[in-house]
Amino acid sequence: MKPVKVSENLAKEFRPAKHCRWIIRAFRLFNSLSLAWHNRLRLNLHDLETLKNIPKNSGLILTANHSDEIDPLVCFELSQRANRRFTCMINAEAFEQWRGVYGWWLQRLGGFSVERGGSDQAARRYAVEIVKNERDILVMFPEGEISYLNKRVQPFKTGAIHIGLQAITENRRIYSSWTAYILPVAIKYRYCKPIELILNEKMRAIEKRLLLQANFFTFQERIIRIMTKILKLPELNNSAQTISEQLSRLEEETRQAQAALLSNVESKYPQFKADTKARLTDRAQKIIFFLREELRGKKFFSSEATTQLRNHIRDLKKSIQMSGWQPKYIDLTPSEEQLAETVMKLEREVFGLKKPRALGNREVFVRIGNPVNLEHYVDAYQKNPSILAHQIAEELRDNIQLLIEGM
Repeated sequence: MKPVKVSENLAKEFRPAKHCRWIIRAFRLFNSLSLAWHNRLRLNLHDLETLKNIPKNSGLILTANHSDEIDPLVCFELSQRANRRFTCMINAEAFEQWRGVYGWWLQRLGGFSVERGGSDQAARRYAVEIVKNERDILVMFPEGEISYLNKRVQPFKTGAIHIGLQAITENRRIYSSWTAYILPVAIKYRYCKPIELILNEKMRAIEKRLLLQANFFTFQERIIRIMTKILKLPELNNSAQTISEQLSRLEEETRQAQAALLSNVESKYPQFKADTKARLTDRAQKIIFFLREELRGKKFFSSEATTQLRNHIRDLKKSIQMSGWQPKYIDLTPSEEQLAETVMKLEREVFGLKKPRALGNREVFVRIGNPVNLEHYVDAYQKNPSILAHQIAEELRDNIQLLIEGM
């Protein structure tokens, strides 16, 4: 792929992909063995053919739901089976782990960085070039954050649509019939064996840390009590209310706590103009981007001010994590997977874990939907890019949700 030209300022923090053939080959073997041992991939050959049959002389963006840490590894295995090279857009903060060593490996495996919440023109320009050059498949997770919601796809951001249509607009100045596709991919996890005993063990550990007694409560009631304790709310368990009513009330309390945490940080920075109409997670990501930019100029701050900035970023990340709680997710008759995902999020909150671990070996079901040919939207995009991109993003999300429900 031709190198992407970006301005000096943009290039300072942007990390492009630097595919290394021997590293990719070695990691493919390791990844295949790891998936076979812990997360067995279930992929229909017909679905794989859908990916293989997309014309090689066109651009392609693969968009998948993002409910688990290993979603990128599933896509990496998909690239091997399709015999196509993938280039993946990854949150810039991941590149800073292990003092940048993790980022070095991500780049060699085909990842490039994007600053979420800001206008990362370097990442967008790079992504457009990937699509235009046709060699690689661009991989994006439009939910943005890992949701740990195996059965519920979160709202999609519109970046993938803008990138695809911009690539078409630019390439058609030379090739009048050139086009690009967006491919919806659904990923769903299911435990290989019953995990009730493990769930009980995890719940007891959380309850012990929070000084709660399990008694004879159901899983749902225990989760309500744990969330109530974390949020420092009055006891919600009320015999006059059904479980559904308690979960609904807790969902509202969670949203209010998330909004209060976000507003508190925003109030500390009057120079930051918050968009109060935006989704809470989007607002949080935007101010995190703003604060990270401030930190890059930390030589102008005292150690006290730097610590405050880092603490506020931590609080904002906590507010984003709370958006994945969604108590109503375990209403009615939740599956073991739904309960496990909720417990994983509570473990992260109570024990301060960065990455919750699955409660056992799983099967990973992958379904590939019908590719969306973006050339049908070029004219409408020229008239109103924002509305059209939002419409296509919603349709993609709905398609992936249907695929998940059908598995």
